[in-house]
Order: sequence, then C-alpha cells, then structure tokens
Amino acid sequence: MTALIVVFIAIIVLVAIANRIGVAYPIVLVLGGMAIGFIPHMPTVPLPPDLVLVVFLPPLLYWESVTAPTSEFRENAFWIFQMAFGLVIVTTIAVAALAHAIVPGMSWGVAFVLGAIVSSTDEVAFTAIADRLNVPRHLIGTIEGESLVNDATSLILYGVGIAAVVGASFSLLHAAESLALSIVEALAIGLAAGGIAVMAWRAIKDDTVQATISVVIPFIAYLPAYYIGASGVLATVTAGIFVSRFTPTVIQPQAREMLTGFWVTVVFLLNAFIFVQVGISFHQIVLRLHDYSVAQLIFWGAAVAAACIVVRLIWTFAQGFLPATNEPEHVEGKADWSHVAILAWTGMRGGVSLAAAVAIPLETTAGPFPFRDLVIFMTFVVLLATLVVQGGMLPYVIKWLRVRDDDETVNEERLALAATARAAIARLDELERQGVFPHGILELHRRRLQARLAEFSTGGDRGAARVTALFRDAQRELIETQRKELIALRQEGKIDNTVLRRLQRVLDLQTVEIQLIGETGHSELEER
Repeated sequence: MTALIVVFIAIIVLVAIANRIGVAYPIVLVLGGMAIGFIPHMPTVPLPPDLVLVVFLPPLLYWESVTAPTSEFRENAFWIFQMAFGLVIVTTIAVAALAHAIVPGMSWGVAFVLGAIVSSTDEVAFTAIADRLNVPRHLIGTIEGESLVNDATSLILYGVGIAAVVGASFSLLHAAESLALSIVEALAIGLAAGGIAVMAWRAIKDDTVQATISVVIPFIAYLPAYYIGASGVLATVTAGIFVSRFTPTVIQPQAREMLTGFWVTVVFLLNAFIFVQVGISFHQIVLRLHDYSVAQLIFWGAAVAAACIVVRLIWTFAQGFLPATNEPEHVEGKADWSHVAILAWTGMRGGVSLAAAVAIPLETTAGPFPFRDLVIFMTFVVLLATLVVQGGMLPYVIKWLRVRDDDETVNEERLALAATARAAIARLDELERQGVFPHGILELHRRRLQARLAEFSTGGDRGAARVTALFRDAQRELIETQRKELIALRQEGKIDNTVLRRLQRVLDLQTVEIQLIGETGHSELEER
C-alpha cells in the first residue's frame, strides 16, 4: 500500500511539473520513474504482466476506440492496414535478424520474440503526447488507427515466437493460419460483445446500471478472446468502435455525463501508473544483467531501437510513393510529404510492449528461457528511445515541417451547431402552429436559437458572433455569482450540503456548455 501511495504522489507531482514546463506528461513520468527507481530502499509495486494485459489494457483500448475519429479510420484505411500488418511484420523480421547477428548465441526464435515485442506502436503513448499537439485530425486518426490494430498483429507473432522457443512445433503456414483465425475470432467476439451491450442499454434505462455496463464491456470483449488464444486487443477495439455508433441514442444523458468523467479519470490514472512503473522497473532490469558489460548493453539496446526507428522511416516514406487518391495523405495522387514525415516519426512504444516482454515464460522444455532479461532490457531501451527521444522531438518536427491543424473538427462543430439550431427553430414553428406553448415562451427560445444560427452558419455574421460571445461572458459572471451565493447559504446553515451539491451541478453543467460552445465560436475575450 505504501508503494502504491508513493506512485500516485509521484504522478501528481510529475504531471504538475510536465504541465508547468510544457512537456507531454508520459515523458516526464518515465524519466521521473527512473529516478525514483534508483532511490535506495524505495518500496515498489509488483506489476505482474497479466495485470497489464488483462486488467489495464482493456479499458484503455476501449475508451480510445470509443472516442477515436472513426470516420478517419475509413478514409485512411490505405495507410492504417498496411502499417498495422505489413510494417509490423517487416519490423519483426528486421529486428530479429539484427539481434540474431549482434548478440552472441541468441537463437532465431528468441530474436523473433524480441522483434514481435517491439514491432507495434502504442496508441496510449501517442494519444497522451498528441493531446498537446496542433496537428490535423486525419493524421491523429491514422496514427491511432494503426496503433489500435497493430498490437493484435504483434501479439500474435509474439505468441508464435514463444511457442517456437519453448519447444512447440513451428511452421510459417501455421503462423499465417493462426493470424487469420485470430483476427476472425476477435472480430466475432468484439461484435458480439458490442451487440450485447447495445441491447442491454436499450432494455435498461437506469443511469447507474447503464454506466456499469460501459465499465464491463471491455472485459466482456477482451477476456474471452484472450483465453481462447485470439486477439483480445482487436476484440476490444471492435467492440468499442461498434458501440460508439449507438451510444448517442441508447445511453441516457445523465449516464453519459457520469461515464465521461469516470472514463477520463480512469484512463489518465491507468496511463500514468503504467508510465511511472515502466520507469521504476528500469533499475531492477539493469541489476539482473550483471553478466554483460555496460558497453554491450548500450550497443545492443541502441542498435535495436535504431532499427525500429529506421525501418518505420523507410516503410512509411516508401508507402508514400504508392498511388492512392481517396485518402487525406495524398493530394491529387501525390503524397503530402510533411504528413508522411510525421507518420514516420510517431513510432512510440508503450506499456504493452514491456508487459509482453515481462510475460515471457521463465522456463522452456530445455530449461530457463534464454536471454529473457536481455530481451526485457532491450524492450525498455526501445520504449525509452521512441517515447522520450521521438516523443520529445515530435513538437519540434511538427513546427519545422509547418504542419498545422486543418480546423476540420471546429468546422464540423460549427456545421452541427448551425444544423441543430435550424432544426430546433423548425420545431418551434411547429409548436407555435399547434398552440402547445404561449407565444412569449417560444419567442424567448427563438431569439436564442437564431443568434446561434447566425453565429455558426457558413460565413457566419461576425457581428452576431461578437454579441453571442458577450452574452456568454455575461452568463459566466451570473453563474459565478449564483455559485458564490449557494456556498454562502450553505455556510450560513440555510441549505444542506446535499442541496448545495445538487444545484452546484446544475451551474457546473451550464458552465461546461458555455465553455464548449465558446471554444467553437468567436469569444470576445480571445479577440482582445
């Protein structure tokens, strides 16, 4: 328990430092964890690999797939699937060949296991860094789509390599059949889990139960696939993408609000915990490698990390030469090389790779698993090089290439706000003809909706935008006054704490609405 408290205190301090210095928090967490790991007698949290693969990974993958830009997945399928399958296989083979050549006595089987472990990128690591970067949405969609799928490919190759080392029979045909079967089984399980969840949401309207269903979905998808030898990663991602099409209509508004806060907090804590633990574990890994010299460890680790980076650079730029006209990385059939360069540079590895390394069996039919500790060490070096070096340089690469957000999300938000205002005004006209509500009540709503329509319509009225921005600023002032009065009433004993919290929630929701719409609109305060 003491070690767990230390980790969470470290997370709070390190994330605060990361925000203060403007560096993505995963980088600071890993480096901070490494420093903590070298403190004498520092208590550590044992992190069994199954805990990461079975407990941590499903919720992380589920939430990222639910919130991912799925429309970009379809448009960028050309890039996503070639990188999620082809690049993973090529990286596995290249790293295996290099490790077999430079590490004396390392068999092809062990080298293949190492290659499979470090071949896939980690969307968790990328997303935590990308949140701070100003890049086009389709680029984020491509990278997230690749990372969500390529774990499935690498873990299947990893399983094949482990089987070969521990003494099971191995054949290329069997490996290909296993990969195909695993994909089909994972897709079926993911769709089934998603379908069950949607039916449950439609049948049960209780907010708390609906929220509970959302929490268990990732495990309903992941665990059956994991235990039958299929890809739990692909099953979870499939379930998440499937339910994302239905959640806007089958989940109650209060349950949706409850779930958003829950998932954002849980995903952040799981991410942060993994990155700190990765850093802390470095010291323990190094201590077990006393049979090798420091020079050997540095050379082998750096060589494997360089191979991962170089293979991705070569593959991605080569893929840019392939003809494609229906996806955003090509303009009139020619690659947008600045975007291709960013794709090539975003090869961050994460906790999944390290968990797979730690999950290597201790024993084979012939004795201890050969080079197990060395494989774990080289995996960590690859993670460190890609996350800290590539991730740390990514903002400068983006600035150097002059890549900017194309405002696609903001434009779609403006379109949606205008369309919803237009639909509401049409409904007001129907209600007025029906005489359901007094004219004065409807007119109040009409004026508010007409102002929103004027602000967010294509080529919107800038004067209307200025007026509505000022209106939102006035709303903020009035909400803050009401909030202070509520607190004063509680302090004076005139209302109970339960009343305060209930009414404060109403004011908080109004504040969130103003903030979200204000970010899309033209805030008067931002223009000053």
